[in-house]
Amino acid sequence: MSGPGAENRGLLQEIYLQDLVLSLYRVYTTRLRDVEGRRLIEDYLSAEIDRGRRIERRLAGRRVVPSSVMRAVFTAAGRLYGILTSVLGTRIMLRITLSASQRASKRACALLGRPSDPEIVYLSTLRARNEGELLDALRQHLIDTAPRRG
Repeated sequence: MSGPGAENRGLLQEIYLQDLVLSLYRVYTTRLRDVEGRRLIEDYLSAEIDRGRRIERRLAGRRVVPSSVMRAVFTAAGRLYGILTSVLGTRIMLRITLSASQRASKRACALLGRPSDPEIVYLSTLRARNEGELLDALRQHLIDTAPRRG
């Protein structure tokens, strides 16, 4: 990012993307039959909600307010996607979460080398940590609960 305008745009994008992902995962937590999988996603939700508050405070300090219309659109899109894909079953929901977390983790780690502002580095580190923890825990959980052949 170069300059406060670009940083603000990046943080707004994070807020909107987070609205989509959190609404998707909230649908999953209500529909998952796998108690441990649900707990892993709920832990992630809690950590990401905290990170979102930090981003909102950062933006508020700059007098930047995320668009409520955009937030509603992204939240609705995540919810709709969650409802549609939850019909596919528990393992598919967990695999979708795993795949999304894997991509997000790579993106968060890639951003760590760019920003010079310590707060932005910290927010990126939080995201990388949250995604990494979910990714590792879900991957292990899917291995542990995989149907056994033979």
